[in-house]
Amino acid sequence: MTRYPFWKYLIILAVVLPSMLYALPNLYGWHAAVQVRAPVGTILPPVATMEQWLQGAGISVTRVKSDAQGSTFFFPNENAQGQAETLLQGKLPANAQVILSQVSAQPGWLAAIGGKPVNLGLDLRGGVYLLLRVDTGAVIKHAMERDSNDLRTFLRHENLQYLAINQTGPQVLTVEMENAGVATQAQAAITRRFPDLAVKVDHGAVLGVSLQPEAITRMTDEALQQAIVVIRNRIDQLGVSEPVIQRQGQDHIAVQLPGVQDTQRAKSIIGSTAQLEFKMVDEQHNLAAALKGDVPPADAIYYGSNGTPYLLEKQTVLTGRYLSNASGGIDNNTGQSVVDVSFDSEGTRIFGELTSQHVGQRMAILLDNKVVTAPVIREAITGGRAQIDGFANLKEASNVAIELRAGALPAPVNVSEERTVGPTLGQDSIHDGVMAVIFGMAFVVLFMTFYYRAFGLIADLAIFVNILAILAVLSIMGGTLTLPGIAGIVLKIGLAVDANVLVFERIREELRLGMSPRAAIDAGFKKAFATIVDSNVTVLIASLVLFQFGTGAIKGFALVLTIGVLTSMFTATMMSHGIIELLLGKRRVQKLYL
Repeated sequence: MTRYPFWKYLIILAVVLPSMLYALPNLYGWHAAVQVRAPVGTILPPVATMEQWLQGAGISVTRVKSDAQGSTFFFPNENAQGQAETLLQGKLPANAQVILSQVSAQPGWLAAIGGKPVNLGLDLRGGVYLLLRVDTGAVIKHAMERDSNDLRTFLRHENLQYLAINQTGPQVLTVEMENAGVATQAQAAITRRFPDLAVKVDHGAVLGVSLQPEAITRMTDEALQQAIVVIRNRIDQLGVSEPVIQRQGQDHIAVQLPGVQDTQRAKSIIGSTAQLEFKMVDEQHNLAAALKGDVPPADAIYYGSNGTPYLLEKQTVLTGRYLSNASGGIDNNTGQSVVDVSFDSEGTRIFGELTSQHVGQRMAILLDNKVVTAPVIREAITGGRAQIDGFANLKEASNVAIELRAGALPAPVNVSEERTVGPTLGQDSIHDGVMAVIFGMAFVVLFMTFYYRAFGLIADLAIFVNILAILAVLSIMGGTLTLPGIAGIVLKIGLAVDANVLVFERIREELRLGMSPRAAIDAGFKKAFATIVDSNVTVLIASLVLFQFGTGAIKGFALVLTIGVLTSMFTATMMSHGIIELLLGKRRVQKLYL
Protein backbone atom coordinates (compact mmCIF):
# COMPACT_ATOMS: atom_id res chain seq x y z
CA MET A 1 0.00 0.00 0.00
CA THR A 2 0.96 3.65 -0.18
CA ARG A 3 0.79 6.66 2.13
CA TYR A 4 -0.42 8.86 -0.73
CA PRO A 5 -4.13 9.82 -0.40
CA PHE A 6 -6.43 7.60 -2.40
CA TRP A 7 -8.48 10.55 -3.68
CA LYS A 8 -5.37 11.99 -5.33
CA TYR A 9 -4.87 8.75 -7.25
CA LEU A 10 -8.46 9.02 -8.45
CA ILE A 11 -7.72 12.53 -9.75
CA ILE A 12 -4.60 11.24 -11.53
CA LEU A 13 -6.60 8.45 -13.21
CA ALA A 14 -9.36 10.92 -14.12
CA VAL A 15 -6.76 12.96 -16.01
CA VAL A 16 -4.50 10.26 -17.47
CA LEU A 17 -7.13 7.87 -18.85
CA PRO A 18 -9.14 10.52 -20.80
CA SER A 19 -5.86 12.01 -22.04
CA MET A 20 -4.82 8.65 -23.50
CA LEU A 21 -8.30 8.02 -24.93
CA TYR A 22 -8.82 11.40 -26.61
CA ALA A 23 -5.24 11.61 -27.90
CA LEU A 24 -5.66 8.18 -29.56
CA PRO A 25 -7.50 9.43 -32.73
CA ASN A 26 -4.35 11.29 -33.76
CA LEU A 27 -2.59 7.97 -34.40
CA TYR A 28 -4.98 6.84 -37.16
CA GLY A 29 -4.22 9.52 -39.76
CA TRP A 30 -6.54 10.73 -42.54
CA HIS A 31 -8.41 9.10 -45.43
CA ALA A 32 -8.91 10.62 -48.89
CA ALA A 33 -12.69 10.88 -49.30
CA VAL A 34 -15.46 12.20 -51.54
CA GLN A 35 -18.67 13.52 -50.00
CA VAL A 36 -21.93 13.40 -51.99
CA ARG A 37 -24.71 15.78 -50.96
CA ALA A 38 -27.86 17.11 -52.59
CA PRO A 39 -30.41 19.85 -51.83
CA VAL A 40 -33.75 18.94 -50.29
CA GLY A 41 -36.04 17.44 -52.90
CA THR A 42 -33.25 15.96 -55.03
CA ILE A 43 -33.26 12.17 -55.18
CA LEU A 44 -29.82 10.54 -55.29
CA PRO A 45 -29.18 6.99 -56.49
CA PRO A 46 -28.81 4.36 -53.75
CA VAL A 47 -25.39 4.19 -52.12
CA ALA A 48 -24.93 0.64 -53.41
CA THR A 49 -25.47 1.89 -56.99
CA MET A 50 -22.86 4.62 -56.64
CA GLU A 51 -20.43 2.11 -55.15
CA GLN A 52 -21.02 -0.21 -58.13
CA TRP A 53 -20.22 2.68 -60.51
CA LEU A 54 -16.90 3.21 -58.77
CA GLN A 55 -15.96 -0.45 -58.61
CA GLY A 56 -16.97 -0.94 -62.24
CA ALA A 57 -14.51 1.81 -63.22
CA GLY A 58 -11.74 0.05 -61.30
CA ILE A 59 -11.72 2.61 -58.47
CA SER A 60 -11.05 0.99 -55.10
CA VAL A 61 -13.42 2.03 -52.29
CA THR A 62 -12.16 1.20 -48.80
CA ARG A 63 -15.24 2.26 -46.84
CA VAL A 64 -18.64 3.96 -47.25
CA LYS A 65 -20.39 6.04 -44.61
CA SER A 66 -23.92 7.48 -44.86
CA ASP A 67 -25.63 10.05 -42.63
CA ALA A 68 -28.37 12.68 -42.77
CA GLN A 69 -26.23 15.00 -44.93
CA GLY A 70 -25.35 12.43 -47.60
CA SER A 71 -22.77 9.74 -48.25
CA THR A 72 -18.98 9.67 -47.91
CA PHE A 73 -16.77 7.32 -49.94
CA PHE A 74 -13.24 6.56 -48.68
CA PHE A 75 -10.32 5.80 -50.98
CA PRO A 76 -6.79 4.46 -50.49
CA ASN A 77 -5.10 7.46 -52.12
CA GLU A 78 -5.73 10.87 -53.70
CA ASN A 79 -5.41 9.50 -57.24
CA ALA A 80 -8.44 7.24 -56.71
CA GLN A 81 -10.19 10.15 -54.99
CA GLY A 82 -9.77 12.39 -58.05
CA GLN A 83 -11.00 9.68 -60.43
CA ALA A 84 -14.06 9.11 -58.23
CA GLU A 85 -14.91 12.84 -58.22
CA THR A 86 -14.85 12.98 -62.03
CA LEU A 87 -16.99 9.85 -62.40
CA LEU A 88 -19.62 10.86 -59.83
CA GLN A 89 -19.96 14.39 -61.23
CA GLY A 90 -20.75 12.91 -64.62
CA LYS A 91 -23.37 10.42 -63.38
CA LEU A 92 -25.16 12.24 -60.53
CA PRO A 93 -27.89 14.91 -60.94
CA ALA A 94 -26.63 18.36 -61.91
CA ASN A 95 -27.35 20.00 -58.55
CA ALA A 96 -25.69 17.25 -56.49
CA GLN A 97 -22.53 18.35 -54.70
CA VAL A 98 -19.43 16.19 -55.07
CA ILE A 99 -16.89 17.43 -52.53
CA LEU A 100 -13.26 16.38 -52.11
CA SER A 101 -12.31 16.06 -48.46
CA GLN A 102 -9.97 14.48 -45.94
CA VAL A 103 -11.69 12.46 -43.18
CA SER A 104 -10.19 10.95 -40.05
CA ALA A 105 -9.45 7.20 -40.27
CA GLN A 106 -10.32 6.62 -36.58
CA PRO A 107 -12.69 3.72 -35.78
CA GLY A 108 -16.36 4.35 -35.21
CA TRP A 109 -16.32 3.64 -31.47
CA LEU A 110 -13.88 6.52 -30.91
CA ALA A 111 -16.06 8.91 -32.88
CA ALA A 112 -19.13 7.71 -30.94
CA ILE A 113 -17.63 8.92 -27.63
CA GLY A 114 -16.64 12.28 -29.11
CA GLY A 115 -13.08 11.43 -30.05
CA LYS A 116 -11.60 13.34 -32.96
CA PRO A 117 -8.09 14.17 -34.14
CA VAL A 118 -6.52 17.55 -33.57
CA ASN A 119 -7.37 20.01 -36.32
CA LEU A 120 -4.24 20.67 -38.36
CA GLY A 121 -3.45 24.14 -39.64
CA LEU A 122 -2.56 25.04 -43.22
CA ASP A 123 1.15 24.58 -42.63
CA LEU A 124 0.61 20.96 -41.58
CA ARG A 125 -2.36 19.78 -43.62
CA GLY A 126 -2.15 21.96 -46.70
CA GLY A 127 -4.94 24.14 -48.04
CA VAL A 128 -5.68 27.75 -48.91
CA TYR A 129 -5.13 31.06 -47.11
CA LEU A 130 -7.11 34.02 -48.43
CA LEU A 131 -7.00 37.61 -47.25
CA LEU A 132 -10.22 39.21 -48.47
CA ARG A 133 -10.92 42.92 -48.69
CA VAL A 134 -14.56 43.96 -48.31
CA ASP A 135 -15.38 46.99 -50.45
CA THR A 136 -16.99 49.05 -47.69
CA GLY A 137 -17.31 51.96 -50.11
CA ALA A 138 -19.97 49.97 -51.96
CA VAL A 139 -21.87 49.59 -48.68
CA ILE A 140 -21.92 53.36 -48.22
CA LYS A 141 -22.92 53.89 -51.86
CA HIS A 142 -25.82 51.43 -51.50
CA ALA A 143 -26.91 53.19 -48.30
CA MET A 144 -26.93 56.57 -50.08
CA GLU A 145 -29.03 55.14 -52.93
CA ARG A 146 -31.49 53.72 -50.41
CA ASP A 147 -31.64 57.02 -48.52
CA SER A 148 -32.24 58.86 -51.79
CA ASN A 149 -35.34 56.74 -52.48
CA ASP A 150 -36.49 57.00 -48.87
CA LEU A 151 -36.13 60.81 -48.93
CA ARG A 152 -38.30 61.11 -52.04
CA THR A 153 -41.05 59.05 -50.41
CA PHE A 154 -40.74 60.89 -47.10
CA LEU A 155 -40.83 64.41 -48.59
CA ARG A 156 -43.89 63.56 -50.69
CA HIS A 157 -45.61 62.12 -47.61
CA GLU A 158 -44.84 65.32 -45.63
CA ASN A 159 -46.04 67.56 -48.50
CA LEU A 160 -42.63 69.21 -48.74
CA GLN A 161 -42.12 70.14 -52.38
CA TYR A 162 -38.72 69.31 -53.85
CA LEU A 163 -37.36 69.82 -57.35
CA ALA A 164 -34.63 67.20 -57.52
CA ILE A 165 -32.53 64.82 -55.41
CA ASN A 166 -29.07 64.02 -56.80
CA GLN A 167 -25.99 62.29 -55.44
CA THR A 168 -23.12 64.79 -55.80
CA GLY A 169 -20.46 62.86 -53.91
CA PRO A 170 -19.67 59.40 -52.51
CA GLN A 171 -21.47 60.30 -49.27
CA VAL A 172 -23.42 63.44 -50.19
CA LEU A 173 -26.94 64.01 -51.52
CA THR A 174 -28.12 67.39 -52.81
CA VAL A 175 -31.83 68.12 -52.33
CA GLU A 176 -33.25 71.11 -54.25
CA MET A 177 -36.35 72.39 -52.48
CA GLU A 178 -39.08 74.70 -53.78
CA ASN A 179 -37.93 77.69 -51.72
CA ALA A 180 -35.84 78.61 -48.67
CA GLY A 181 -38.80 78.30 -46.27
CA VAL A 182 -39.61 74.79 -47.39
CA ALA A 183 -35.88 73.94 -47.19
CA THR A 184 -35.80 74.94 -43.51
CA GLN A 185 -38.88 72.80 -42.77
CA ALA A 186 -37.41 69.88 -44.66
CA GLN A 187 -34.12 70.14 -42.74
CA ALA A 188 -35.95 69.83 -39.40
CA ALA A 189 -38.20 66.99 -40.63
CA ILE A 190 -35.35 64.94 -42.15
CA THR A 191 -33.24 65.35 -38.99
CA ARG A 192 -36.09 63.98 -36.87
CA ARG A 193 -36.93 61.11 -39.19
CA PHE A 194 -33.39 60.05 -40.24
CA PRO A 195 -30.98 60.21 -37.27
CA ASP A 196 -28.15 58.71 -39.36
CA LEU A 197 -28.20 61.70 -41.74
CA ALA A 198 -26.56 65.09 -41.22
CA VAL A 199 -28.56 67.85 -42.95
CA LYS A 200 -27.46 71.42 -43.60
CA VAL A 201 -28.68 74.28 -45.78
CA ASP A 202 -25.92 74.88 -48.32
CA HIS A 203 -27.38 77.98 -49.95
CA GLY A 204 -30.88 79.21 -50.50
CA ALA A 205 -33.23 76.32 -51.07
CA VAL A 206 -30.59 73.59 -51.44
CA LEU A 207 -29.95 70.98 -48.73
CA GLY A 208 -26.75 69.00 -48.33
CA VAL A 209 -27.41 65.53 -46.86
CA SER A 210 -24.59 63.24 -45.71
CA LEU A 211 -24.10 60.25 -43.41
CA GLN A 212 -23.07 60.81 -39.81
CA PRO A 213 -19.50 59.54 -39.05
CA GLU A 214 -20.80 57.13 -36.40
CA ALA A 215 -23.34 55.76 -38.90
CA ILE A 216 -20.54 55.08 -41.40
CA THR A 217 -18.54 53.26 -38.71
CA ARG A 218 -21.57 51.18 -37.70
CA MET A 219 -22.41 50.26 -41.30
CA THR A 220 -18.82 49.23 -41.97
CA ASP A 221 -18.70 47.02 -38.85
CA GLU A 222 -22.06 45.45 -39.68
CA ALA A 223 -20.91 44.76 -43.25
CA LEU A 224 -17.77 42.99 -41.99
CA GLN A 225 -19.77 40.88 -39.53
CA GLN A 226 -22.37 39.98 -42.16
CA ALA A 227 -19.64 39.07 -44.62
CA ILE A 228 -18.04 36.73 -42.06
CA VAL A 229 -21.38 34.98 -41.47
CA VAL A 230 -22.07 34.61 -45.20
CA ILE A 231 -18.55 33.34 -45.94
CA ARG A 232 -18.86 30.79 -43.14
CA ASN A 233 -22.20 29.58 -44.56
CA ARG A 234 -20.65 29.21 -48.01
CA ILE A 235 -17.68 27.30 -46.64
CA ASP A 236 -20.08 24.94 -44.87
CA GLN A 237 -21.60 24.25 -48.31
CA LEU A 238 -18.09 23.31 -49.53
CA GLY A 239 -17.73 20.71 -46.77
CA VAL A 240 -14.56 22.22 -45.27
CA SER A 241 -13.98 21.11 -41.67
CA GLU A 242 -12.79 23.61 -39.07
CA PRO A 243 -12.13 26.67 -41.23
CA VAL A 244 -10.60 29.75 -39.61
CA ILE A 245 -12.44 32.98 -40.46
CA GLN A 246 -11.57 36.18 -38.61
CA ARG A 247 -11.57 39.92 -39.13
CA GLN A 248 -8.30 41.73 -39.72
CA GLY A 249 -8.10 45.51 -39.55
CA GLN A 250 -10.83 47.83 -40.79
CA ASP A 251 -11.95 46.06 -43.95
CA HIS A 252 -10.16 42.70 -44.29
CA ILE A 253 -11.17 39.11 -43.49
CA ALA A 254 -8.63 36.29 -43.19
CA VAL A 255 -9.84 32.86 -44.29
CA GLN A 256 -7.93 29.60 -43.77
CA LEU A 257 -9.28 26.47 -45.43
CA PRO A 258 -7.28 23.42 -44.31
CA GLY A 259 -7.47 20.42 -46.61
CA VAL A 260 -9.17 22.23 -49.51
CA GLN A 261 -8.18 20.68 -52.82
CA ASP A 262 -10.39 22.50 -55.36
CA THR A 263 -8.97 25.97 -54.68
CA GLN A 264 -10.45 27.76 -57.70
CA ARG A 265 -13.99 26.66 -56.86
CA ALA A 266 -13.52 27.71 -53.25
CA LYS A 267 -12.31 31.17 -54.30
CA SER A 268 -15.14 31.72 -56.76
CA ILE A 269 -17.87 30.71 -54.30
CA ILE A 270 -16.41 32.62 -51.35
CA GLY A 271 -15.67 35.81 -53.25
CA SER A 272 -18.83 36.16 -55.32
CA THR A 273 -21.27 38.73 -53.93
CA ALA A 274 -24.33 36.80 -55.24
CA GLN A 275 -26.53 39.89 -54.95
CA LEU A 276 -29.89 38.91 -56.43
CA GLU A 277 -32.18 41.79 -57.40
CA PHE A 278 -35.42 42.24 -59.33
CA LYS A 279 -35.92 45.55 -61.20
CA MET A 280 -38.57 46.66 -63.68
CA VAL A 281 -37.51 47.43 -67.26
CA ASP A 282 -38.34 51.04 -68.23
CA GLU A 283 -40.15 50.70 -71.54
CA GLN A 284 -41.53 54.26 -71.46
CA HIS A 285 -38.21 55.90 -72.31
CA ASN A 286 -35.88 55.40 -75.25
CA LEU A 287 -32.93 53.09 -74.68
CA ALA A 288 -30.96 54.55 -77.60
CA ALA A 289 -31.30 58.06 -76.17
CA ALA A 290 -30.22 56.79 -72.76
CA LEU A 291 -27.11 55.20 -74.27
CA LYS A 292 -26.21 58.63 -75.69
CA GLY A 293 -26.38 60.18 -72.22
CA ASP A 294 -30.05 61.12 -71.82
CA VAL A 295 -30.76 58.81 -68.88
CA PRO A 296 -33.95 59.56 -66.91
CA PRO A 297 -33.22 60.48 -63.24
CA ALA A 298 -35.03 57.41 -61.88
CA ASP A 299 -33.33 55.00 -64.29
CA ALA A 300 -29.91 53.47 -64.87
CA ILE A 301 -28.30 51.42 -67.63
CA TYR A 302 -27.33 47.83 -66.83
CA TYR A 303 -25.73 45.20 -69.03
CA GLY A 304 -26.21 41.49 -69.47
CA SER A 305 -23.41 38.92 -69.48
CA ASN A 306 -23.33 39.08 -73.30
CA GLY A 307 -23.09 42.90 -73.31
CA THR A 308 -26.77 43.61 -74.07
CA PRO A 309 -27.82 46.99 -72.55
CA TYR A 310 -31.01 47.42 -70.52
CA LEU A 311 -32.69 50.57 -69.24
CA LEU A 312 -33.95 49.68 -65.77
CA GLU A 313 -35.60 51.56 -62.97
CA LYS A 314 -33.16 52.24 -60.13
CA GLN A 315 -35.61 51.06 -57.52
CA THR A 316 -35.11 47.40 -56.53
CA VAL A 317 -38.55 45.84 -56.16
CA LEU A 318 -37.35 42.57 -54.62
CA THR A 319 -34.02 41.18 -53.38
CA GLY A 320 -32.52 37.81 -52.53
CA ARG A 321 -33.10 38.61 -48.86
CA TYR A 322 -36.48 36.89 -49.12
CA LEU A 323 -35.18 33.64 -50.63
CA SER A 324 -35.94 30.41 -48.80
CA ASN A 325 -34.18 28.03 -51.20
CA ALA A 326 -32.30 27.87 -54.50
CA SER A 327 -31.25 24.86 -56.56
CA GLY A 328 -29.56 24.36 -59.91
CA GLY A 329 -30.94 22.05 -62.56
CA ILE A 330 -32.12 21.59 -66.15
CA ASP A 331 -35.32 23.04 -67.58
CA ASN A 332 -37.24 20.09 -69.02
CA ASN A 333 -38.79 22.23 -71.78
CA THR A 334 -35.75 24.13 -73.04
CA GLY A 335 -32.86 21.95 -71.88
CA GLN A 336 -31.10 25.05 -70.49
CA SER A 337 -29.25 25.26 -67.19
CA VAL A 338 -31.41 27.12 -64.67
CA VAL A 339 -31.64 28.05 -61.01
CA ASP A 340 -35.03 27.51 -59.37
CA VAL A 341 -35.66 29.91 -56.49
CA SER A 342 -38.44 29.97 -53.93
CA PHE A 343 -39.34 32.80 -51.58
CA ASP A 344 -40.40 32.88 -47.95
CA SER A 345 -43.92 34.00 -46.97
CA GLU A 346 -43.10 37.71 -47.12
CA GLY A 347 -41.22 37.33 -50.41
CA THR A 348 -44.11 35.31 -51.86
CA ARG A 349 -46.51 38.14 -50.99
CA ILE A 350 -44.26 40.83 -52.49
CA PHE A 351 -43.57 38.79 -55.63
CA GLY A 352 -47.27 38.03 -56.07
CA GLU A 353 -48.27 41.71 -55.79
CA LEU A 354 -45.42 42.74 -58.07
CA THR A 355 -46.33 40.33 -60.86
CA SER A 356 -50.05 41.12 -60.48
CA GLN A 357 -49.47 44.85 -60.97
CA HIS A 358 -47.09 44.51 -63.93
CA VAL A 359 -48.66 41.86 -66.17
CA GLY A 360 -47.41 42.39 -69.74
CA GLN A 361 -44.31 44.29 -68.62
CA ARG A 362 -40.70 43.10 -68.50
CA MET A 363 -38.94 42.44 -65.21
CA ALA A 364 -35.14 42.10 -65.09
CA ILE A 365 -33.41 39.62 -62.79
CA LEU A 366 -29.92 40.80 -61.85
CA LEU A 367 -27.11 38.86 -60.24
CA ASP A 368 -24.19 40.97 -59.03
CA ASN A 369 -25.46 44.00 -61.04
CA LYS A 370 -25.55 42.01 -64.28
CA VAL A 371 -28.83 41.25 -66.02
CA VAL A 372 -29.22 37.47 -66.21
CA THR A 373 -32.62 37.55 -67.89
CA ALA A 374 -35.48 40.01 -68.48
CA PRO A 375 -38.67 38.04 -69.18
CA VAL A 376 -42.17 39.42 -69.78
CA ILE A 377 -44.60 38.83 -66.91
CA ARG A 378 -47.35 36.80 -68.59
CA GLU A 379 -49.52 36.34 -65.49
CA ALA A 380 -49.51 36.87 -61.75
CA ILE A 381 -47.14 34.47 -59.99
CA THR A 382 -48.53 33.79 -56.53
CA GLY A 383 -46.82 30.49 -55.73
CA GLY A 384 -43.58 32.11 -54.56
CA ARG A 385 -41.36 30.39 -57.13
CA ALA A 386 -39.29 31.74 -60.02
CA GLN A 387 -36.74 30.43 -62.48
CA ILE A 388 -33.49 32.08 -63.56
CA ASP A 389 -31.88 30.98 -66.82
CA GLY A 390 -28.97 32.21 -68.91
CA PHE A 391 -26.19 30.10 -67.37
CA ALA A 392 -23.38 28.59 -69.44
CA ASN A 393 -23.53 25.13 -67.87
CA LEU A 394 -24.84 23.10 -64.97
CA LYS A 395 -21.80 23.70 -62.77
CA GLU A 396 -22.21 27.47 -63.04
CA ALA A 397 -25.90 27.19 -62.16
CA SER A 398 -25.14 24.92 -59.18
CA ASN A 399 -22.45 27.30 -57.87
CA VAL A 400 -24.85 30.25 -58.11
CA ALA A 401 -27.47 28.22 -56.23
CA ILE A 402 -24.94 27.58 -53.43
CA GLU A 403 -24.17 31.30 -53.20
CA LEU A 404 -27.86 32.24 -53.09
CA ARG A 405 -28.66 29.65 -50.42
CA ALA A 406 -25.78 30.88 -48.26
CA GLY A 407 -26.87 34.51 -48.62
CA ALA A 408 -25.49 37.55 -50.37
CA LEU A 409 -22.37 39.33 -49.31
CA PRO A 410 -23.14 42.93 -48.33
CA ALA A 411 -20.46 44.26 -50.69
CA PRO A 412 -17.98 43.03 -53.31
CA VAL A 413 -15.05 41.07 -51.90
CA ASN A 414 -11.60 41.13 -53.49
CA VAL A 415 -8.72 38.72 -52.82
CA SER A 416 -5.86 40.85 -51.48
CA GLU A 417 -3.56 37.92 -50.74
CA GLU A 418 -3.61 34.22 -51.53
CA ARG A 419 -1.31 31.45 -50.35
CA THR A 420 -1.64 27.78 -51.19
CA VAL A 421 0.12 25.09 -49.17
CA GLY A 422 0.35 21.72 -50.89
CA PRO A 423 -0.40 18.55 -48.91
CA THR A 424 3.13 17.25 -49.61
CA LEU A 425 4.69 20.28 -47.93
CA GLY A 426 2.26 19.81 -45.04
CA GLN A 427 3.29 16.16 -44.63
CA ASP A 428 6.96 17.21 -44.63
CA SER A 429 6.18 19.74 -41.89
CA ILE A 430 4.38 17.10 -39.82
CA HIS A 431 7.31 14.68 -40.24
CA ASP A 432 9.86 17.31 -39.26
CA GLY A 433 7.76 18.44 -36.31
CA VAL A 434 7.25 14.90 -35.02
CA MET A 435 10.97 14.19 -35.36
CA ALA A 436 11.71 17.36 -33.39
CA VAL A 437 9.40 16.19 -30.59
CA ILE A 438 10.95 12.67 -30.64
CA PHE A 439 14.55 13.92 -30.56
CA GLY A 440 13.74 16.53 -27.92
CA MET A 441 12.02 13.90 -25.80
CA ALA A 442 14.90 11.43 -26.32
CA PHE A 443 17.58 13.88 -25.20
CA VAL A 444 15.53 14.87 -22.15
CA VAL A 445 14.95 11.19 -21.26
CA LEU A 446 18.66 10.39 -21.54
CA PHE A 447 19.70 13.40 -19.46
CA MET A 448 17.10 12.86 -16.73
CA THR A 449 17.84 9.12 -16.52
CA PHE A 450 21.59 9.70 -16.34
CA TYR A 451 21.37 12.51 -13.79
CA TYR A 452 18.44 11.43 -11.59
CA ARG A 453 18.30 7.65 -12.29
CA ALA A 454 14.89 6.12 -11.41
CA PHE A 455 13.50 9.51 -10.44
CA GLY A 456 14.45 10.72 -13.91
CA LEU A 457 12.43 7.94 -15.51
CA ILE A 458 9.41 8.99 -13.45
CA ALA A 459 9.84 12.57 -14.69
CA ASP A 460 10.06 11.25 -18.27
CA LEU A 461 6.78 9.37 -17.83
CA ALA A 462 5.17 12.56 -16.55
CA ILE A 463 6.39 14.45 -19.64
CA PHE A 464 4.90 11.78 -21.93
CA VAL A 465 1.54 12.07 -20.18
CA ASN A 466 1.85 15.86 -20.47
CA ILE A 467 2.15 15.59 -24.27
CA LEU A 468 -0.87 13.27 -24.39
CA ALA A 469 -2.85 15.74 -22.26
CA ILE A 470 -1.98 18.62 -24.60
CA LEU A 471 -3.19 16.63 -27.63
CA ALA A 472 -6.34 15.51 -25.79
CA VAL A 473 -7.27 19.06 -24.73
CA LEU A 474 -6.67 20.37 -28.26
CA SER A 475 -8.91 17.60 -29.64
CA ILE A 476 -11.71 18.17 -27.12
CA MET A 477 -11.79 21.98 -27.45
CA GLY A 478 -11.42 21.90 -31.26
CA GLY A 479 -8.11 23.78 -31.25
CA THR A 480 -5.86 23.94 -34.29
CA LEU A 481 -2.31 22.62 -34.21
CA THR A 482 0.16 24.52 -36.38
CA LEU A 483 3.91 24.27 -36.92
CA PRO A 484 4.51 26.93 -34.23
CA GLY A 485 2.24 24.83 -32.01
CA ILE A 486 4.61 21.88 -32.42
CA ALA A 487 7.40 24.27 -31.46
CA GLY A 488 5.37 25.07 -28.34
CA ILE A 489 5.19 21.34 -27.49
CA VAL A 490 8.97 20.99 -27.86
CA LEU A 491 9.48 24.05 -25.66
CA LYS A 492 7.02 22.71 -23.09
CA ILE A 493 8.99 19.45 -22.80
CA GLY A 494 11.91 21.48 -21.49
CA LEU A 495 9.74 23.64 -19.24
CA ALA A 496 7.90 20.61 -17.84
CA VAL A 497 11.09 18.80 -16.87
CA ASP A 498 12.33 21.99 -15.26
CA ALA A 499 9.63 21.63 -12.58
CA ASN A 500 10.81 18.10 -11.79
CA VAL A 501 14.40 19.34 -11.59
CA LEU A 502 13.33 21.84 -8.93
CA VAL A 503 11.63 19.09 -6.91
CA PHE A 504 14.51 16.62 -7.19
CA GLU A 505 17.14 19.20 -6.29
CA ARG A 506 15.07 20.18 -3.27
CA ILE A 507 14.88 16.53 -2.20
CA ARG A 508 18.68 16.24 -2.53
CA GLU A 509 19.08 19.34 -0.38
CA GLU A 510 16.84 17.91 2.33
CA LEU A 511 18.79 14.62 2.26
CA ARG A 512 22.06 16.52 2.72
CA LEU A 513 20.55 18.18 5.79
CA GLY A 514 20.05 14.74 7.32
CA MET A 515 16.36 14.27 6.69
CA SER A 516 15.01 10.74 6.15
CA PRO A 517 14.18 9.68 2.56
CA ARG A 518 10.41 9.71 3.13
CA ALA A 519 10.49 13.09 4.84
CA ALA A 520 12.83 14.47 2.15
CA ILE A 521 10.40 13.47 -0.61
CA ASP A 522 7.45 15.09 1.16
CA ALA A 523 9.44 18.24 1.94
CA GLY A 524 10.86 18.42 -1.59
CA PHE A 525 7.46 18.42 -3.26
CA LYS A 526 5.91 20.72 -0.66
CA LYS A 527 8.66 23.37 -0.66
CA ALA A 528 9.20 23.34 -4.43
CA PHE A 529 5.48 23.71 -5.15
CA ALA A 530 5.38 27.47 -4.56
CA THR A 531 8.40 28.05 -6.83
CA ILE A 532 6.86 25.86 -9.56
CA VAL A 533 3.59 27.78 -9.40
CA ASP A 534 5.37 31.16 -9.53
CA SER A 535 7.47 30.21 -12.57
CA ASN A 536 4.53 28.70 -14.43
CA VAL A 537 2.22 31.63 -13.68
CA THR A 538 4.67 34.04 -15.28
CA VAL A 539 4.82 31.84 -18.40
CA LEU A 540 1.02 31.55 -18.34
CA ILE A 541 0.60 35.33 -18.25
CA ALA A 542 2.94 35.76 -21.22
CA SER A 543 1.20 33.03 -23.23
CA LEU A 544 -2.27 34.49 -22.49
CA VAL A 545 -1.12 37.91 -23.71
CA LEU A 546 0.23 36.33 -26.89
CA PHE A 547 -3.05 34.45 -27.39
CA GLN A 548 -5.16 37.57 -26.84
CA PHE A 549 -3.26 39.96 -29.07
CA GLY A 550 -1.47 37.62 -31.48
CA THR A 551 -2.75 36.28 -34.78
CA GLY A 552 -2.04 33.26 -36.95
CA ALA A 553 1.15 31.44 -36.01
CA ILE A 554 1.62 33.41 -32.76
CA LYS A 555 -1.88 32.48 -31.60
CA GLY A 556 -1.26 28.78 -32.33
CA PHE A 557 2.00 28.85 -30.38
CA ALA A 558 0.34 30.61 -27.44
CA LEU A 559 -2.57 28.16 -27.35
CA VAL A 560 -0.31 25.10 -27.05
CA LEU A 561 1.91 26.85 -24.51
CA THR A 562 -1.10 27.79 -22.36
CA ILE A 563 -2.45 24.24 -22.32
CA GLY A 564 1.05 22.89 -21.67
CA VAL A 565 1.58 25.14 -18.65
CA LEU A 566 -1.65 23.97 -17.03
CA THR A 567 -1.05 20.27 -17.70
CA SER A 568 2.64 20.34 -16.71
CA MET A 569 1.84 21.81 -13.29
CA PHE A 570 -0.32 18.76 -12.68
CA THR A 571 2.06 16.13 -14.06
CA ALA A 572 5.21 17.57 -12.44
CA THR A 573 3.72 17.76 -8.94
CA MET A 574 0.71 15.57 -8.17
CA MET A 575 1.37 12.85 -10.76
CA SER A 576 5.14 12.52 -10.18
CA HIS A 577 4.62 12.48 -6.43
CA GLY A 578 1.90 9.84 -6.76
CA ILE A 579 4.07 7.55 -8.92
CA ILE A 580 7.00 7.81 -6.47
CA GLU A 581 4.77 6.98 -3.50
CA LEU A 582 3.16 4.11 -5.42
CA LEU A 583 6.57 2.57 -6.18
CA LEU A 584 7.84 2.98 -2.63
CA GLY A 585 4.64 1.72 -1.03
CA LYS A 586 4.91 1.52 2.79
CA ARG A 587 8.40 0.10 2.80
CA ARG A 588 10.99 1.61 5.10
CA VAL A 589 13.44 3.24 2.71
CA GLN A 590 17.03 3.52 3.92
CA LYS A 591 18.55 5.29 0.94
CA LEU A 592 17.41 7.12 -2.20
CA TYR A 593 19.40 6.78 -5.42
CA LEU A 594 18.92 10.35 -6.56
